[in-house]
Amino acid sequence: MKYFICNRVTDKVESDKIISDILKISENSVAILRETEHSDNWKTQVEEKIQESDFIVFLLGVDTFMSDQIKWEYAKSKELDKQIVGIKSSGISDKTIVSCQGFRVFDDANQCLKYTTRVFDNDRKLKIELYKIMVGSTEKVTEQRLRVNNLFFTITSSIFSVSFIVGKAFEFSLIGSLAIFALTIVAFSVSFFWEKLINSYGKLNTGKFIIIDKIEKQLRTNMFEDEWNVLTRNLNYESNTKTEITIIKRFRFIMVIFAIAEIVFILTKC
Repeated sequence: MKYFICNRVTDKVESDKIISDILKISENSVAILRETEHSDNWKTQVEEKIQESDFIVFLLGVDTFMSDQIKWEYAKSKELDKQIVGIKSSGISDKTIVSCQGFRVFDDANQCLKYTTRVFDNDRKLKIELYKIMVGSTEKVTEQRLRVNNLFFTITSSIFSVSFIVGKAFEFSLIGSLAIFALTIVAFSVSFFWEKLINSYGKLNTGKFIIIDKIEKQLRTNMFEDEWNVLTRNLNYESNTKTEITIIKRFRFIMVIFAIAEIVFILTKC
């Protein structure tokens, strides 16, 4: 569990004591992040630390929220949808207490640690359940893609089969050849709907994997990212979407060759 500590320099002595209490009570199981040196790019550095932290802890003193930096850190924490808590110092003022709206304030480090530990454990359990749901949904999308591929392959194959039956019924006369050509154009058109659906499923899975990657980072694991790196860098893996689209395009190329042959055959009949 990681805390990002926000406090004014004027409250440094009291803040250091509170941080020491946190580390002692937690038996150093809490990682403390702070911005101790002011630099030109301090906002970037603070934002990175806030993003990395599980809780943003404001150590509340006399005029804590009179500081522009503290105000910015509070606004950024809310913008990043972070859990915010406060711990009172011995010198906290009524003005500071009034400013603490929208987040819990604790009397000491012990109260804060108990609360954040409970929230952290519950939040982690929830994220694991969400992770399972998202991984399961990607498997369902894959199953749907297989059904779509089978469906469209059956449709296009059936159109070709019907075209040959029609052509044979008319003994491959001019009318029969025109019917075969018309059905080939239908099959060619269907292939674009097939490709569009495959692209849609590919984007849907991409969106799901982005969310899965986000949850993994919050759980501090990177299984899918590591697997993807191994597949693409070491094994030259191509995505299913790219492979399926390639097959559709080659299938469409065969249709074009077949259509050209039909046109030549029709011209010879004229």
